[in-house]
Amino acid sequence: MSRTRRTTNSAAAIAFLAITATTGCGIMNHGKATPASVEKKAHTLTRQTLDAIHPVIGSARTSVDRADWGKCPTETPGVHRFEYAYTLKLEVPQDRSEAVMAAAKAHFVKQGYDLDLPDPKTARVGGTEKNSSWWVGVGVNNDKTSMFISVDSDCVGTSHDPKTAS
Repeated sequence: MSRTRRTTNSAAAIAFLAITATTGCGIMNHGKATPASVEKKAHTLTRQTLDAIHPVIGSARTSVDRADWGKCPTETPGVHRFEYAYTLKLEVPQDRSEAVMAAAKAHFVKQGYDLDLPDPKTARVGGTEKNSSWWVGVGVNNDKTSMFISVDSDCVGTSHDPKTAS
């Protein structure tokens, strides 16, 4: 191999490495959703569900039971992917739980959600928004003294790490 050809090959290799380094390898892939927009979407879905069941629960007290960010169980190196879970606790007597879940199910159907299959082991109804990974559920807490509205974003590509990510 001639000296000219080796120099040309080396220059091509250096150029290739420079292009590769600037087009993705080793660069963080930022998602389009900001953590604030993910939280806002969760609160909107919760509010819509709460509005739909309001005629059944009346003026029941509510409180935030959970608002957590977590890293996705399967990660892709260099990609910001997190899931957000938001749960609102409802102080609803157990004797109204069936009516509350029926109202929630009717809301999910009206919104076009893909409904979860019934599970006789859990007292809840849930569904996933069409063409999205957002899940919303309404059910009876394990202690059977209250109910909940729970929203889960599943894994979302975020623009940066949420401050409260675990």
